[in-house]
Amino acid sequence: MIDRQFLIGAVIIGIMMLIVIFCIFLYLVYKGMERDRINEKMNAYFERYKTGWYKYLVYNEPFDHRPENKISMKAIDHLFISYLTTVNNEAIHTKVSEYASLNMQDYYIEQIKSRDRSVRLNVLQRTLLMELDFLVPIIEQHLRNKRDYDMEEYLLMLRVVANHNRNMFFAHVYQPRLTFDDYEYKLLLSTIDDSYIDYFTNHFDTLPMVLKLALLDYLSLSTNVSNDSLSFYERLLTSDNQELRIRVLKAIASFGMITDLQRYEHFVASTSWEERLMMARILRFAKEEQSYQNLQRLIADSNWKVRKQAALSLLNMPKGKVILQQIIDSKEDSYAADIAREVMKLG
Repeated sequence: MIDRQFLIGAVIIGIMMLIVIFCIFLYLVYKGMERDRINEKMNAYFERYKTGWYKYLVYNEPFDHRPENKISMKAIDHLFISYLTTVNNEAIHTKVSEYASLNMQDYYIEQIKSRDRSVRLNVLQRTLLMELDFLVPIIEQHLRNKRDYDMEEYLLMLRVVANHNRNMFFAHVYQPRLTFDDYEYKLLLSTIDDSYIDYFTNHFDTLPMVLKLALLDYLSLSTNVSNDSLSFYERLLTSDNQELRIRVLKAIASFGMITDLQRYEHFVASTSWEERLMMARILRFAKEEQSYQNLQRLIADSNWKVRKQAALSLLNMPKGKVILQQIIDSKEDSYAADIAREVMKLG
């Protein structure tokens, strides 16, 4: 009796699962057909109006055309993105922005309010690319509301308000709604106006520690290194925060210049191997005889990476190859001799 009931239950469950699978299949078929129908109508729109749009955008010829429905708006949106991402022309950018603002506000407002995250991300990117300023108040309101966003959407919204509302941008940068690590901060720093970078540099002491670290990394990528920027970094060498000092030394190592060697020498004996590693890189810029002595000390370091970097730095210095050969010949330190021999082969 129990087996019969179990069998009937299993059959019912199986039938229900088949019905669910069939319904999903029908839904996917319907969505596929709907997508194909939309694409066909968009392609028909392109064929009909592409010449008019080209003459209007490129040659500024009159084109009195208004979108008739959502599909035509979608087609125009795709057309605009195609032009903006392939043609770097300020006049075209201005025409696109003006047309969207005059004729497509409802279309984009509906998208920014969509429950679909991918749709919101799409229109946020267009807000930046096409300068859809009419969406900014809505985006600012979204940031004021205490609702959850994922990191990608949050960063896009902050990029938008950075162009329009400095106070709101600063509020979220200093106290972000989501937890930023230095990667998120660096991503943000790389996409905002340089005036923000100048502000953060001038108000460095007030920044959250994670933002300080990100800013140091970001600034280290600059190829325009001045005495003022070097002084900014060297002032931070006395920080109590070890991770910050390491980032500072890393940045200075990328600059290819230092001021006074005495500012740095105590890092040769640092308890942090990362600081000793950065010193092994920095010492190759120093002209003093003391730099050779410090590198000879670092080539005997307990950490392999430090030894390797010290040997590489010596290799690229005027007297370096002679010193490396002396280390090999002396045989006083087998580890130092081994690494010296290895880099000499590379040289």
